[in-house]
Amino acid sequence: MIPLLLALGLVLSASLFPNHYASTSSGMGLTTRFSTTAYDTPQQALNALQDSPTRLSAYLPEGPVWLLATLDERQPDLGRALLLPSSLIESLACWLLPAHQPPVALELHTNVLGHVAALPTQASGQVACRMDNATPGDIAITQWPSRAMATARAQNSYALGLLEGGLLILAAFTAIVSLTTRDHLYVLLSCWFVCNLRLVAWALGWDHLWLGHQLAPADLLWSRKLILLLSFITTWLLYTRLFRYSLGVMLHRRLQLAGLALSLVLAVMLVMPSANLFLGASFLAGWAGTALTFTILIHALFRYTTRSLFWHTLGVCVATGLLGIGLIFIGLEQTHWLRNGPTIGVFLFCNLLVALATANRIREDRHNRLRQRNELIVHDSLSPLGLFTLGATRHFEHLNNNARQMLQILNETEAPALGWKHFFSDVDWVAVSLATEKGEDTEIQQISDDPKAPPRCFLLRATLVGSRIEGSLQDVTARTETLRNLSLMTDSDVLTNTLNRHGIETAMEGAIEQLQQVGTPCAMSFLSLNHLKRVNDLFGHSAGDQLLQLACERVRYSLTEQQKLGRIGSDDFIILFPGIRAREARRLAQDMIDSLNSAPIYVGDRSFQIKSAMGVIDLDARMRPKDAIAAASRACRDARKQHQDIVLYEENTHELFDHINELRVFEELDQGKTPDDIYLVMQPIMSLRHPLKTLNFEVLLRVRSNGGHPLQTQRIIQAAEDSGMITVIDKWVFTTALEWISKHHLTLANTQQVNVNLSGVSLNDDRFINSLFGILNQQPQFTRRLCVEITEGVALQDLERTRQFMRRLQRMGARVALDDFGAGYTSFSYLKELPADTIKIDGSLIRDMLTSEANIAIVNSIVDLAHNLGMECIAEWVEDVATLRTLAEMGVDYVQGYVISAARMPSEMLLHENILPLINNSATRAFVEEISGRRI
Repeated sequence: MIPLLLALGLVLSASLFPNHYASTSSGMGLTTRFSTTAYDTPQQALNALQDSPTRLSAYLPEGPVWLLATLDERQPDLGRALLLPSSLIESLACWLLPAHQPPVALELHTNVLGHVAALPTQASGQVACRMDNATPGDIAITQWPSRAMATARAQNSYALGLLEGGLLILAAFTAIVSLTTRDHLYVLLSCWFVCNLRLVAWALGWDHLWLGHQLAPADLLWSRKLILLLSFITTWLLYTRLFRYSLGVMLHRRLQLAGLALSLVLAVMLVMPSANLFLGASFLAGWAGTALTFTILIHALFRYTTRSLFWHTLGVCVATGLLGIGLIFIGLEQTHWLRNGPTIGVFLFCNLLVALATANRIREDRHNRLRQRNELIVHDSLSPLGLFTLGATRHFEHLNNNARQMLQILNETEAPALGWKHFFSDVDWVAVSLATEKGEDTEIQQISDDPKAPPRCFLLRATLVGSRIEGSLQDVTARTETLRNLSLMTDSDVLTNTLNRHGIETAMEGAIEQLQQVGTPCAMSFLSLNHLKRVNDLFGHSAGDQLLQLACERVRYSLTEQQKLGRIGSDDFIILFPGIRAREARRLAQDMIDSLNSAPIYVGDRSFQIKSAMGVIDLDARMRPKDAIAAASRACRDARKQHQDIVLYEENTHELFDHINELRVFEELDQGKTPDDIYLVMQPIMSLRHPLKTLNFEVLLRVRSNGGHPLQTQRIIQAAEDSGMITVIDKWVFTTALEWISKHHLTLANTQQVNVNLSGVSLNDDRFINSLFGILNQQPQFTRRLCVEITEGVALQDLERTRQFMRRLQRMGARVALDDFGAGYTSFSYLKELPADTIKIDGSLIRDMLTSEANIAIVNSIVDLAHNLGMECIAEWVEDVATLRTLAEMGVDYVQGYVISAARMPSEMLLHENILPLINNSATRAFVEEISGRRI
């Protein structure tokens, strides 16, 4: 309360009591002629400048300058003086030039207003002055009454003394406080006061004086450069530190980087001797400083945490606003409004507001640190925390009993000789302190001399108290070990004590990352154990589990610690060989296969002989774990088909390249793109009843590699089914086929039926089925031309589901064909349960039909059965005319095969109205013409 009363009394006394320095008018500007030409004498200057235009002021360059001013001769009997306010004049000489008389040298002296030349009584005529400018600037000369100049000098001296005395006392007091509190923010504030003092003195034209001493122009120029740079740096640092909690971590870091970059640019510009660069640096410092300051204040004003912080932030905003208004007056050259005691008092008040805000910020920081320390003490009394204090050199000054036990310090006297680095690695204490303020812990590990020993883990909390650190440690080694074990359980297969799918895929991701970053090779194998399901069925799962465990032990015996074994299926495993390629890993893989296949495995009294196979590949940097598993699985299937123990896909083998191309195609399809290497072809299906009146065909998928050579379609489809991408391919095939038919339906007038295959995986996918009918609903008029082929074996897996799907297609006008009929476990009793429109006889029966009478009888019975059930039949793989003729005699409705035509590009199908031009075999053409003529 007392300080407020004192402040109120000072304000009232300043406003009520009469001012000792009565206001006076300023000097009167004289009309002046300027020249930058060097003249030897005043008379030469007079003669040369006599006819030059007159101005009140001029912007003149660095170097020698002459000016010729005409005196105001009113009241010549009163004392008068001339004033040149520029403080950067290195040398100056003035002469009075009365009419028809020789020049009279004028006496010069310097005061707070500038350079002054006293005029003799009754002086008249003109005055010539020669000066050397230290830097470019505006030059003007004014004439003052001697009494007014004396009053103005006293008033400005008083204001300058008030400014210097007030700010220097405030800076000195702040510096003393910083020494006692050891808080660097007070040091920064003290420097900011001094910079403000010099900056305002510069703006008001007083900076050539410092504590009563006059600075030489050269020293003054460097002083201005230094003050400009230091003012920007101290303002930026002070405001960012003052409001760092309101800014947030990201904005605070960005402002720090912006301020640092601008400081470096300013420093470079100010070191340069160019006057233009100095002027540019002044503008840059002003605008950049204003932008940074107001950015900080706006964030702080709307993100305060306490009421006192709000009021102090508001005070800083008011102070900054008042300082900004003062700068505007200076920019408008209205400095006479500012060169008085009340204005200097307002300026001191603004600096005092910033000082109070800084003190409040430091007080709140200290209060928060004390609160955190008390929380640590209370927490220590309730939980087993280790409390410690670190000194400025980061040696322990204090450790409580819990901390000494955690760090195994037996003697309390040993603590001061031990530092943080003896137990832990260096940490960022500022980041730890900020995390502690948010209630977050920082996890650290103790340095251990034994690399095999499990690390001890601690949770750290700390707060900065001056140069000291107050903190706590909590031993969480047991909890960390438990979490690690739980993590291992999530990545491990409990039965075989190997990695599970998640664990082995994580290891594969690490290996692929190493391959991408540093090129470390890695081989991978897919191991399949045969007959395990049979063991489970015949002898129970207990025997099967023991057999699996013993097989894994044999495999692990051949592996090193770096090589990983993971189980991804009931009898399927993945093995990683980091650091080696597939060719080197093959030898290790062969040892494993030999150990599994050569000797039986005993479970109790029973012996079991396992037949295992393995596919080995090189990991590629473009692969994902599931893609690598699919490639290795394909290699393992090839090993089974070829009756080999191991099949190797090396990095540069065409099998691995083909698989990578497949992955690229699948990924592009999954992203909704149409790959360039996937396309459709059409194989004609000829009607044996009206061969020249129809042009039906089957849509077939084809894929080519980057090099342009075709890939095996069946392998592509198998890989797509393994990877779950077959539904995407089926969707693309149906969409593309319908779009093509829609585009060319007028040309395809004789095309009554277009056959499209549907995968069994897609048939059992509800989301795909819904998408498929959505595609068909978009083109209902062309859906009536489709015949969807479903493999017989897939159709029989779920009769009810297949029946519903067929009925739904038929309601839309599409037809349904049972593909590969007769290839598997065909039961004619199932056929009547499925409402198929067409039976497509498996090609293996047709190709070998003429080799025996039995085959002919089987095909003939299938044709008769289809006709009796009201279905049509198609024979595929027809490769010779004899077979074609026999099928025609049996009454087969449609035939398809190379004897008719191979698959054609869609553009070729558009060139013909019937099938005859597509048949290249002359015997087949003759047969077609024969049966066409016979039936005409």
